[in-house]
Amino acid sequence: MEDMVSIALLFLIVIITVGIVIGISNPIIQTTIKSSDVSSAENDLNFINNYIRTVANEGEGSTRAFNFNSPKTFSSIPGEDAVQFLVEKTSFIDYLTRSVSGNLIYVAGSNVNCQETDGNGDNETDLVAENDKIKVSFRKVNGNIDTTNLLLEALQKTNGEKIYVGNFSVIINDDSSSAKGTGYTEISNSGKNLPLCQIHAYVNSTVDYDVYYKLYSGADFIVVEVRHIR
Repeated sequence: MEDMVSIALLFLIVIITVGIVIGISNPIIQTTIKSSDVSSAENDLNFINNYIRTVANEGEGSTRAFNFNSPKTFSSIPGEDAVQFLVEKTSFIDYLTRSVSGNLIYVAGSNVNCQETDGNGDNETDLVAENDKIKVSFRKVNGNIDTTNLLLEALQKTNGEKIYVGNFSVIINDDSSSAKGTGYTEISNSGKNLPLCQIHAYVNSTVDYDVYYKLYSGADFIVVEVRHIR
């Protein structure tokens, strides 16, 4: 259970690459500056992470006021349980790649669209995540929920091939009934030209849990995380 809880403390560093040449006069110096900015942001984010863990270890109901000052500009994304730091025009990380170090995720690129659509003419609303490689559609639900059929289809954009998934169920503790229940699905953070799209499903079944479906820039696959099992 500790592993599931720790995943919820996700800090996201978003590095958007928009060019190969960093500076005209002295690109080496500019690269050094950007590297220093990221290193400083890493230290600040790790400090916040450690502070949260300290309070969490004090037990349920523990609270503490925290005044945080940093010369860097951070933004919070509550729906994704993330704090974001953005650097533009950097070349020390490959474009459209990502890496994970502890609770830090580095994403280079912002070519993901995350939005609701009218579906396929069936008067229902779909939750759609799309980048340059794939497009995936999830069912919008509020009420009875079945993880088996939440993923409607996936489109491989390179060759235009549609993939229909027969069973995409989430089962907890080998209990097949936990795949169904009541709950809802939602987009955590809608928009265009994002580093990732996250679609959240809450399921109230024999146990309660949350499922997060994520599509990152440049990825041709979906990352699925199950958290908050209770």
